[in-house]
Amino acid sequence: MISSLVGLGASLLAPKIFSYINDQKVEVVHAMPGRVRLKCDQWKNEIVAKHLETTFEQLEIVKHVSASPITGSLLIEFVVPALSPQEFDELLKLAVNTSVNAFPYVDAQLMKTMKNTVSTVDGLIKKRTSGKADVDSLLSLFLLIFGISGFSANPAFSSSLLYWSYTIITKEKGKNHVP
Repeated sequence: MISSLVGLGASLLAPKIFSYINDQKVEVVHAMPGRVRLKCDQWKNEIVAKHLETTFEQLEIVKHVSASPITGSLLIEFVVPALSPQEFDELLKLAVNTSVNAFPYVDAQLMKTMKNTVSTVDGLIKKRTSGKADVDSLLSLFLLIFGISGFSANPAFSSSLLYWSYTIITKEKGKNHVP
């Protein structure tokens, strides 16, 4: 019974590990005795590259490791001239697992895009209004208008709109703000 559960667990985990490898599309760019260069677009990040270097530096079989967040490559030099196919598979799995485990520490690309978009729109609004309005002031005004106008129909929702407006108005500007 226990061996069946272990086998079932392994059969569920193995496809997941292989899907990570497929999702990441790790490519062997260059291999020669004692060294290999792997490449993956998911590794084009400073944090992921640092995690890869830190992990591989700890392996006794590794003489030197260098990760490039610009190219998404990982150069590994070994203390031995060759690896067995099983050792190489384990190396690939380690690289994939390390990068997957680093992703929670990476700033989400979608959030970066949204912040850049809001910043761009904010700048355009300030230019068009000669600095009289920005995204925060227009959003706050919108929330105030709808909060006040809808108060008689739905006081609870209108109160939350008024509160959101209040928090926007009273929030402190970031460090980049020039008074």
